[in-house]
Amino acid sequence: MNDEVKKVKYNWDRVIYIVFLILVLIFLGYYLINKVFFIKADGQVLFENVSIRLTDDCRILDYHREEGDTVKVGDSLFTYALDKDNIWGNASLLGGFSETTFANEWDWIDKEKYALNKKTALNNIEKAEAQALIKSYQSEIQRLQNEVVLDVLPKNRLELVQNEILKHKTNIEKLDQENKQLFSLIKQLNSMARNAKVKSQRSGNISGGGGEDEENGRRVFYSPIDGSITRIYTHQFEVALKSEQIMAIHKNTPMYVKAFFEQEDINYFKEGDVMTLTFPDGSKSEGILKRFYYATYPLPDEFQKRYEPTTRTVAADIYPINESDYAHWKSFYKMSVTITKYKY
Repeated sequence: MNDEVKKVKYNWDRVIYIVFLILVLIFLGYYLINKVFFIKADGQVLFENVSIRLTDDCRILDYHREEGDTVKVGDSLFTYALDKDNIWGNASLLGGFSETTFANEWDWIDKEKYALNKKTALNNIEKAEAQALIKSYQSEIQRLQNEVVLDVLPKNRLELVQNEILKHKTNIEKLDQENKQLFSLIKQLNSMARNAKVKSQRSGNISGGGGEDEENGRRVFYSPIDGSITRIYTHQFEVALKSEQIMAIHKNTPMYVKAFFEQEDINYFKEGDVMTLTFPDGSKSEGILKRFYYATYPLPDEFQKRYEPTTRTVAADIYPINESDYAHWKSFYKMSVTITKYKY
């Protein structure tokens, strides 16, 4: 009697097909769940940043602060000389105090104040024009809506007017922020003018054969905000053109994530929503959406797919819910994060 057990033959083609089918179904299920029930966006961890530039070409003579230092409004940041001052060939640099030096400093301060006040006035004019346009567009909205319902006008005509209103509102917000910075700079210049006046009064008390001051002919730039110096771009004794950034200061404000949502997802989020953030190391945190911008923004280059048209997105600012998360967020400064939120 033959007791040999027949070996079971497996149909490996069927096994491979079934395994492949299961993997495809899992992938499709995961994709559909994320697409149908969640919105996803890319973002960057940022500080509010102020770029320090001068209105004229200058040479940096000395830095009073280093990268990482904390500064307050009015703290001296660096000493510089404008090219037109020709400080290197100026014999007064080796001499005593000069009334002309302080007079020139006052002239410079007055010119800067005039330029800042002029810019503020122009911003106010632009703001008034934008407000007038918004009022004009809003008066047409109801008429356009009725004509779209009656098919007299295409819907994109109404959307065009609505987009113009949003664009002008965003521009008004930007002008308000710019004017706020200009007022801060004017306040700083007023402080500098008082300091120059004190120096001039002191110089008048020095006799002709008195001591010499190496600071004569130099100018000092003071911090316009409270913050931390994160980057110094120009080295000592280098020339900084008026178009070049000399220093970057981050404001003493909470860190935030600038998120870039797809335009079709705008109906699924609002101010006050809680978002889940996934950092590069896999850690997660929660943040609250404080504000989003009506105008669309181009997707940053690091998120933009190569060889595809530039994608315009809806930008939003997300802040930590708990203050204890700031230290964790800080370690991912300018790194990419992924933002997700449940749609329903």
